[in-house]
This record gives sequence, structure tokens and C-alpha cells, in this order.
Amino acid sequence: MFIIGLTGGIACGKSAISYELKQLGAETFDVDEVTHKLLQPDGELFKIYVRHFGEQVIMEDGRLDKKIISEIIFHDEEERLWINSVAHPVLLNYTRQFLVDCAERGTEVVVLEIPLLFEAGWEDLVDEVWAVYLPREMQIYRLVRRDRITPQQAAARINNQMSVKEICDRADVTINNTANQNSLQKKILAALKGKLPPKNLLTE
Repeated sequence: MFIIGLTGGIACGKSAISYELKQLGAETFDVDEVTHKLLQPDGELFKIYVRHFGEQVIMEDGRLDKKIISEIIFHDEEERLWINSVAHPVLLNYTRQFLVDCAERGTEVVVLEIPLLFEAGWEDLVDEVWAVYLPREMQIYRLVRRDRITPQQAAARINNQMSVKEICDRADVTINNTANQNSLQKKILAALKGKLPPKNLLTE
């Protein structure tokens, strides 16, 4: 089983690359998607966060106010470190179980979409790290549109993460996500060739 760790800066389009790999036959695991489920009312992380932050982070409908939590952790280093210290072990257990399930099914290629792969120290889980990146201006633009925040808030969130340069320097494969879909597919196929046995991933 060949495991790709897909990472990159916020709003750089990791999911687009993951989707293309899935279309080529890979099984994918999105850590953000799992996090979202665990943050639903009665979810494992929901309970932990409410115990820590209090009722202020619960909206009227009973769901977690993730915008408030985001603002807290993006402006308070201690709180950000606390979030990571409690969330990463929980998410790691789910990730490892997914890999076990894939191995039992005989899966040949797995993609783990992990935004904070290097920060969490999960490099040892994967055979190869792929980093997705964008020019900073486009990254800010996409983040503003996605999260409905100001450019200043977007820049602050980007600055609070590992730099795109460091992520790309540490990755085995880097993909500029400004390309059109056809070019993107060619880049992905080129990155896969010579490394993977599955025929379905090597057919153009």
C-alpha cells in the first residue's frame, strides 16, 4: 500500500488534488472532514472544546461556533497549542484506523489529506508528502471568499501557519494549483509514474 500525505497552506486547494487522485483510483481520507464530524453536538471534540472554552462557544442552535474558536486560536498561541494537543491524538487514532481498514481491503493507494501534517509530526505515516500551493495573493483571495472574512484576517491566519515555502521545501512533491484541470491531471500523473504499481493510476 502506497500512502500519500497531501498537505499545503489554508485555502490552497488540497481537496481539488485529493479529488483528482480519487478519480484515478486512490482511497482518500480528509482529516478536516473527520474533524467536522467530531465537532458536531455530542461529538468527541465538541465535548472537549466546550469543557475548555465554556458556553460562549455554543450557538443558539446548539452547534459549536467555530468562528469564535478560530478567532481565539489564531490570536492566542497558548490556545492554539492546546487545541493541537487534544485534537491531534484523537485524529491520529482515526487516521491509523483508516489505514488499517485500507490494508485489510487490499487498497493499493491511499491519500491522507492533512493540512497540518508537518506541524503534527505525521510524516512517518506516509510514503511521500505532496504539498499544494498558490501565490499568496490568490491564497488570500480564496480564503476571503471561502470564510467570508477580511483580507487582513485572512493574512493573519496564513501568517499563523507554517509558511508555504517551508511546506514545499519539506515535501517530496509540490503542485501549483493555479493550473487548469487538464494541466493539473498531467502533473498528478507525472508525479505518480514510476512510483506506483496500480495500472489504473498510470493510464493516461
